[in-house]
Amino acid sequence: ENLLTCAVIFYDKTMHTITNYYLLNLATSDIITTLAVLMGAADSFEYATWSCKIHYLFIIVLWNNTILTLTMLSIERFVAIWYPLQFQSTSDWRRVLKVIIVIWVMALLETIPEFWTLKSLKANKTLFCSTVPTPLARIINGVLALVTFVIPMIIMSYVYFMIAFKVNVTQKRYSNNKIFNHQDHRKKVNQLVVALALSFLLCWSPFFTMRMLIFLMEMKQLMAFVKWWLIDEKVMFVTGFFSVVLHPILFSLISTKFRESLKRLWITKIRRREINVTMV
Repeated sequence: ENLLTCAVIFYDKTMHTITNYYLLNLATSDIITTLAVLMGAADSFEYATWSCKIHYLFIIVLWNNTILTLTMLSIERFVAIWYPLQFQSTSDWRRVLKVIIVIWVMALLETIPEFWTLKSLKANKTLFCSTVPTPLARIINGVLALVTFVIPMIIMSYVYFMIAFKVNVTQKRYSNNKIFNHQDHRKKVNQLVVALALSFLLCWSPFFTMRMLIFLMEMKQLMAFVKWWLIDEKVMFVTGFFSVVLHPILFSLISTKFRESLKRLWITKIRRREINVTMV
């Protein structure tokens, strides 16, 4: 699904919009995340300590990038709906490129402090990395819980509420005009807004929970909850992987314009190539 998103945006020039540039970055990050998680799942071989840490931190960088991209995407949609003339210029793609670069840099900067909190542990001849709740690790995870979940959740909740409010008010104001008299469209917007907020809460709350456990508990207290810790760690990776599947559905496949572009791509690129190969 993410590969389809990348292909459609890359080949179809009508899909070269600000929103879709963010979606391209999101899809690319999700694809890399999928490969990284699968590499971690195939851990029958033994990691070296340094490679274990790098692999763990690499996934965290990708997750941070995803969270920041989702946040910026929501802000971009807010600006587009409330202030449609704000960024109307031919250099939009350059502005978005700069923002995406900043997002990746911020994702990396958010992850670097965690390097000093990771310890390599061995269980059943398998080396894995985990955060040990030292005083420094507790402070770092408390700050990161705020930066990577609480603040983005507040921003997205506010932004999506304002988007739904704007759409509802606009369509009620022009309810007598046939162009704006679309109850189904308003309902779809409201449902999508709720779905986006809930999906973020569902996919990233386990990640937030783990950070809060590290922040709130000392090592002795955490050991008493070791079973719940291991469960949350597994759930965290499952929901992180689930977000990879969910993003293209919420942002791409439910879009009529995207489906039309996908159909054109199938006819003009893939189908034609298959026909040419058959003829040869």
